Amino acid sequence: MAALKFLAARESGSASMSSEGVHSLIDASTEIILLYGLLVSAKRATPEHQLGFGREVFFWNFVVAVLIFALGSGIALLDGIQQMMSPRPIENVELNYIVLSLSGVAELVALWLALGGANAKKGTQSLFRSLRRRRDPTALTILFGGAAAVLGLIATAVGLSLSVASGDPRYDGATSVAIALILSLTAFKLAAESKSLLIGVPADESVVTAILSDVRARASVTTINGMVSVHLAPDQLLVSLSIWFDDSLSKKGVEVEIEGIEEDLYKTYPQIVALFIKPQTPARYAALHGDAPSIATLWRPLRDVARTKAARLEQAGTD
Repeated sequence: MAALKFLAARESGSASMSSEGVHSLIDASTEIILLYGLLVSAKRATPEHQLGFGREVFFWNFVVAVLIFALGSGIALLDGIQQMMSPRPIENVELNYIVLSLSGVAELVALWLALGGANAKKGTQSLFRSLRRRRDPTALTILFGGAAAVLGLIATAVGLSLSVASGDPRYDGATSVAIALILSLTAFKLAAESKSLLIGVPADESVVTAILSDVRARASVTTINGMVSVHLAPDQLLVSLSIWFDDSLSKKGVEVEIEGIEEDLYKTYPQIVALFIKPQTPARYAALHGDAPSIATLWRPLRDVARTKAARLEQAGTD
């Protein structure tokens, strides 16, 4: 499609069509980069990288966002400004419409398939909430990129129609600037998501609540002092727990209980690839972490986080 768009741009002199060609070229490049990121993120851990290479997928998604902004948005902006300052008449408009129609069908089919795959995994949650919960920037990039491609095609068709109807090719240049804005917003959103994941984000609240509930249900556990979790990849999770066990347990008994917790959590939550459990008294935990309440007093309220947020949003809408 990129080659057809560049051909149509050359034959017609359309800046917006040239921008769409760059857009398609970058889309193809990003798909290759994302595929590479997925492949290298599955590599086994090494002595130099003991937690594996899961964050490779976050890094390459960030590279994709920069690529979209630096190349796609930059070139579209320059083409648009040039067309507005030194207008070139639009010719062979029919060729542009043919290429736009073919591209529109292809992009809509691709976006429909991507939405179908994402909806199949979202359950009862909203699509965007599901994508954030899964910490999957690749799926987010594909969906945002597909939506941006469709918007770009619509903007190009409108800009060309206005240029032909008015005889003023500056509308075509303005459309190219609009495409640059669409790409910039897309790149900014994807970069922000990838940056957050690279820095480190915890497991979704529902997963944290479930883990705490399962551990707290064990008779030997008297207090869960704290829990730290971080995503190493969309389907890889590191979890660290500070727990105090019943005082009647011997050292061997504590070891047995820890083994039991590990086996249960690894079985129930296959996304956990690294699990650290530290026996620690509440007093020692408080001395290290201040006077914050222990997780043991918080795990029940955590189950109602989603309900509380929904109530606040509803109240804000009412106000």
